Formats: sequence, C-alpha cells, structure tokens
Amino acid sequence: MEHKRNNRVLPDLIMLAVFAVFIFGFAAALLIKGDREFSETENRNLAQKPNISWEDIRDGKFSEGLESYISDQLFAKDQLVSLKTDIDRLLGKNYQNGVYLVKDGGKLRYVQRYKENREQLAQNVGCLNGFAEGLNIPADFILVPNASAFMLDKLPAGADCDDQRESIEYVRSQLSGKIGFYPMTEIMSNNLDYYFKTDHHWTLEGAYASVDGYLHQSGQLASGEQTFCTSGTGIKDFYGTLYSKAPTAFADPDEFVYDEKCCGASSVEWVNEGKISDSILDRSFLEKKDKYAAYFGGNFAQIRIKTGHEGQRVLVLKDSYANSAMQFLMQQYSEVTMIDLRYYHMQEKSVPELCKEYGIDRVIMLYNLDFLNEDRNFIWLE
Repeated sequence: MEHKRNNRVLPDLIMLAVFAVFIFGFAAALLIKGDREFSETENRNLAQKPNISWEDIRDGKFSEGLESYISDQLFAKDQLVSLKTDIDRLLGKNYQNGVYLVKDGGKLRYVQRYKENREQLAQNVGCLNGFAEGLNIPADFILVPNASAFMLDKLPAGADCDDQRESIEYVRSQLSGKIGFYPMTEIMSNNLDYYFKTDHHWTLEGAYASVDGYLHQSGQLASGEQTFCTSGTGIKDFYGTLYSKAPTAFADPDEFVYDEKCCGASSVEWVNEGKISDSILDRSFLEKKDKYAAYFGGNFAQIRIKTGHEGQRVLVLKDSYANSAMQFLMQQYSEVTMIDLRYYHMQEKSVPELCKEYGIDRVIMLYNLDFLNEDRNFIWLE
C-alpha cells in the first residue's frame, strides 16, 4: 500500500518541481534582465514598474499596473508568443487576433479580417459628401481595397470575412456626384505583390500602380505620359503590423522598397511639430521594425510639401496608405498639404478654411476601405 502511495506522489512532486522552477525561473529572469521600454514587435511602449502608494493599493490601480507590468516585461515574451502561434497552427487554428494565416504560392500570408460596418460607412461617406458640397474646386476620392478583397477563396473554411468589393459598390451608390470616384479594385487585383505579406499596407508597386491609374483615369496625365521615378532601394527584413498580431517562426519577411529619388522635395514641413526637411523620408525608421513609418516618420495632423514642380496646389485627406503614395503623387503638383483627421482636432482653422487660405486647386481623398469602414474621425470635416 505504501509502495502504491509513493508511486502516486512521485509524479506529483516532479510536476510541482517543474512548476516551481518555471515560476521562480521566470521571476528571476525578470529581475535580472532589466525592463524594456519599447517593444519593436508590438510597436508600442511597454508598462513599467508601478508606483506603490496606499491610495493606488486601495483603488486597485497598483494591482492593475502590476499585472500590465508583468505581462509586458515577461522574460522571452516575443518567443513565447511566437511559440503559441505555431502550436495553434499545428492544431488547425489559422485565425488569431483579427488575422488569418494563409498559404499563398508556398508563402505564408497574413490576411486581415474585414467585417462591414454599414452604419459607420454611411456616416463617413456622408461627412465626405457634406465637405465636398461646400467646395468650388474638384474633389477626388481614391478608395483602396485591402488584400482580403482578393483572397476570400484562400481563407480557411468557415472564415467570417465580408467581401470588400460589395462595400466599395455601396460607397459608390452613396457618394455625392461632386466627388470623382476612383476605386482601385481592378488595378490592385492584378497582383497580390501590391500588398505586403506581413503588413496591412500596400507595397511600393501597389502605391505606384494606383497613383498612375488615378492620374490617367482623371485626365491629369495623358495616355502614355509618365513622370515618376523608376528606381528603388530594398530592405529585406521587414515584418509588418499583421505579423505582430500573430508572430510565427514560419513567416517569411517582406522586402521594404522605397524610391530615394522620388522622396526629395524643396521643402517638407511638419506644421504642428515645427520640423522642416528636404525629404519625406525619416531614415531612422529604416533600421527599426516599423519600416513603413520611414515615410514622414508616421502620421501627423498636417504636413505641407513644396515639391519644386509646376502644377496645382492640392490638399490630401489621408490615412497611412497615402504616406507611401506621396512619393509619386507629389510629382504632379507644386504644393501638397496632407491632413490626417485622426490628429487634426480642434485646430485654429477648419479644413475648408485651410483650402481657402492655401489657395487649394484640388482635394484628393485617399483612404483604404478598412479605414473608411472603422474610423470615427471624419466628423472633424464638419
């Protein structure tokens, strides 16, 4: 009887010992390695040690801060998250944190889930319509589908993802006649290389094809006419925002290509920040994980570009897709003012007032569909 009891106790003791080594080992590693301030993988600041005070303990703020701190500073967190993704994929789970992991031509591609929000779409289109009605200059809308629009047939069985092409047709039906509509559905469907495999943005080739298509379709470039740069510089170790949601050891990096010659300008001014440069590139980001932020250093409320070219003065209402497109778009105009409504809040002048002050000749709205479907900042146009 005693022998049987020992046979049962020994496995329990081994399990307890392994558990204790795991817990205390990770705790010791947390103390030894030091805290990280920023996660390149997640592209965000990490929680730091919370301050200890009686008030915070009483209100529960200390326990919340401690939980966030331990979660963010966990030893080998990035590797553990990647391991979890790989185990889930072995178990047949190919949807994680809003992205599907799909095999395409032997390569792993991340596809962002899209669920149409008809109410938000209608509201945002209404804001664009109201803004355009008050203009006496041309207003064009470049609407870009995301990669999911062309990969519905490659998603896992039972995937819950709406068809972006149907949403684009709904936008077309609701858009004011004062807005020239240029959906990039046909242009972008020609080649999935127009999108990154690990990021939700379009590639240099996708931005180039769309700007070229828009300028020709709108009659701003004659058939066969071309004014863009043609050379590009590639960096081969780019892992984008979608990869950060479900990192895995089996993902191939993208090549981040930018056109050095096209990025130069007479003057690039970050208006609120008081910064001026002769290029739209912030090269410091080329050494970081978030290489797409090399365009302008990210997103800002207002950026003004004097290109050194002849042409109209345009205002571009934009999301981050416009950042890479600008190296081609700005070749056509003398001045470009970029407004990002996510940050252009409670400014001294409204967007219509800026149009008058800057002598704007044309407004271009450039958004990807997922952004138009979800963002709640279009109200700042009113």
